[in-house]
Amino acid sequence: MNQHSGMASIWSAICLVFITSLLGWITLRSVMSETRRSQQQLFAAQALASSESLLETAIAQIDSTYSGQDIAIDTAFWRNASSSQCPAALATPQWQCLKWTASNLGSFGGTIKALAWPESIDDANSFVLFTRDVRFAPHKVKITAQISLNSEQAGAGSRASLQQSLYIPISAPWTPPDIEPPLLDPTPKTPSTDCTPIEWRKLFGHVSPAQLKAISAAQLQNGLTPLSQPSRSVYWIDSPLTWTQSLGTQSSPVVLIFSDLACAIQCPQIASQAAIAGMIYFQSSNSCQNSVALYTVNPAALQYAWPRGIDASRVQRVSASWKNAGF
Repeated sequence: MNQHSGMASIWSAICLVFITSLLGWITLRSVMSETRRSQQQLFAAQALASSESLLETAIAQIDSTYSGQDIAIDTAFWRNASSSQCPAALATPQWQCLKWTASNLGSFGGTIKALAWPESIDDANSFVLFTRDVRFAPHKVKITAQISLNSEQAGAGSRASLQQSLYIPISAPWTPPDIEPPLLDPTPKTPSTDCTPIEWRKLFGHVSPAQLKAISAAQLQNGLTPLSQPSRSVYWIDSPLTWTQSLGTQSSPVVLIFSDLACAIQCPQIASQAAIAGMIYFQSSNSCQNSVALYTVNPAALQYAWPRGIDASRVQRVSASWKNAGF
């Protein structure tokens, strides 16, 4: 009995040591996992903080670009943009994308390193991306800032991506004109020689000539055409030559503007075979043609979405557009 009792005590002690060791090993793994999780959270927070810094710097950059300057600055800002810089889902002529990295040309000839580029950042996987819909919302820009930590950091590879949308002063809330347009008739009207020029604001509301010229340039630069899907909607024309191309449909009307530069040379004409579904305006002080006679459909091409009461003359954040992409 004593021998059996001794063996039982030994086995009990062995089992107790084993269980104690197992509990210790489990506790150690738990502590290590929690430590690793805390480190990952620290690295993620570090990447997030850097991403927030870069996003705010990019917003400040676009704010300083558009504030207090001629709207022609829009063309200069987006001159290096292309649909090829867009994510795959947005790689169409409708979307205009401008991507700044540590090496490529950023704003006005500088690189993104000229901004507040954080230290120890993986240049190959960090960027600022500006995107906008030049057909339906040229006044709304989404900014995406992504930061990835490089090998100098313990959390190498940790990433954070943030988004924020802005309204820029390239358009204005559209107001209906004071005149009643006639029913749709794609046949060009014969211009009157003794007409009175129609005031710009009666047709375009608060949208300025410079804004429409910038939208036209953006659509042209990004490859929108009468045959693209969606099609181009705004045409700013400085040439006084006779217009021969048919444009627009009743569901997708266009805005065709012959500038004062064109009208100063001679009165532009619309060829008899050219059917224009939309609005034609002659920015002329010498009554080249009466734009009312060619105002055929409600210019839906100008009806960009704006919140009620917003100040369209300055850069503003789009409410509730801030997003953590969750990397």
